[in-house]
Amino acid sequence: MTFEQLSNDAKVWVYVSKTKINVDQKKMIEELSIHFLQNWNSHGEQVKGLVNVIEDCFLLISAEVTNDSMCGRAVDANVRFVKELENKTGLVLLDRMTVAYRTNDEYVNVSSFSYVKSQIKEDNIMEFKSIFNPLVSTKREFITSFEEPYEISWIV
Repeated sequence: MTFEQLSNDAKVWVYVSKTKINVDQKKMIEELSIHFLQNWNSHGEQVKGLVNVIEDCFLLISAEVTNDSMCGRAVDANVRFVKELENKTGLVLLDRMTVAYRTNDEYVNVSSFSYVKSQIKEDNIMEFKSIFNPLVSTKREFITSFEEPYEISWIV
């Protein structure tokens, strides 16, 4: 299954890495994802899920949910998996004060929420083309509003 094959209502979780995800870390994520996805269950059924690294700084976990709900244990398993990835790769993925943005030269940069907010407040917006929204929760939202022009983004 690929991301494109998921329904628009599929659940998504986006984790922003504080640093770029290198080749070795990607390989480890791929290897650990196999075991996680094979054992990821909700309401007694295996979750049809995917784990992807995007732009070398986002971890995208997605799941096709048939009854429009995912049990708490499955959500907890997702978070435990991300913590395991942090421990084994050295990445920081669960810091919700990390913000990613695309610069005018198309580079994806990661910084602190306070830095990005202060740059916008002081009108030092020259480098911001768009802001990424890690709070999207469905494939539809991911497609339509994961990356938005900074002027209309969640951070303004």
